[in-house]
Amino acid sequence: MSRIAQPLGHGDVLASLRALAVALAGGSDRGLHHAWLFSGQRGVGKFLTARWWATLLKCPQVGECEPACDGCRLIAAGVHPDVVEIAIPEDKRSIGIAESRALLQRLSLRPTRSGPRIGIVRDAGAMTIDAQNAVLKLLEEPPGFAVIVLVADNAGAMLPTVRSRCRHLAFGDLAESEVAAILVSLGRSAEEAAAAAACARGSVARAQTYDAEGLAEREALLLAYEQARNGQADIDAVLQALVARKESGYALGELLEWQLTKVKSSLGNRVHEPSEPLARVLEAAAGADTAALLEEAGRIHWTMTALERNANARLAIRDLLLNVRI
Repeated sequence: MSRIAQPLGHGDVLASLRALAVALAGGSDRGLHHAWLFSGQRGVGKFLTARWWATLLKCPQVGECEPACDGCRLIAAGVHPDVVEIAIPEDKRSIGIAESRALLQRLSLRPTRSGPRIGIVRDAGAMTIDAQNAVLKLLEEPPGFAVIVLVADNAGAMLPTVRSRCRHLAFGDLAESEVAAILVSLGRSAEEAAAAAACARGSVARAQTYDAEGLAEREALLLAYEQARNGQADIDAVLQALVARKESGYALGELLEWQLTKVKSSLGNRVHEPSEPLARVLEAAAGADTAALLEEAGRIHWTMTALERNANARLAIRDLLLNVRI
């Protein structure tokens, strides 16, 4: 990789970030705030955008150098001395104060090359309160030659004091065609990419879980759920299938998203569904009671919350399946 390519989608966001980099290259730092919060669902390109922007801020030609300059290549390789990236350590589940302090120490140094020092925190929502409070000191008293970008799936996971000191950029979902194009660039066939993108709801990360086998599993699970709720199948088989998906949150997140897709259909929104059997379910949902569908979505969400609080999974999911039966 010679340089980080401009991400797909998010046209207005990328244009505003590029404009700031162009202004900085021209000698003006007006509008270049020292702290940024990029938020949006996982897999829409927030982290890639942060790295791409770092390339523009550090490149004297704002990423237009040809061939790629040394700085652009170093950022793409993740070894630029002025660009610091931190994420959840492999042996931990959160970003702790040690990682925050290491970041602050690096950002307190003067840049070795033109442009600011840049810190990028991936999965910033996983920072502990102590880690966020440590970063808060930098946000309150920036050294003047550093820019920090916090990348979070949910802005609400950040402390209000942290959020209030950041410029917030919200990343929407990618278009289905954009997700498909990214999958093709990663080696998927056009047909498989289109099918996965149609189920991904704007997230490349979600689309990557849908290979041919994953798409078949999704269809089987959702159809089994529909048969159980319609009284056409015994709930024990569906219960067993959901309990077996423990590592993926018992697939309840997938059920919730499917239920919300039916809500959209009931409101008259056309939703592309690559599975013919599931497409027929959505057609039926077009004439369904929206309030009832929302109530069912609420039950799924309540069950997810109960499981997060360590409720008995088998009992909680059985209760869900019994209560959604029509």
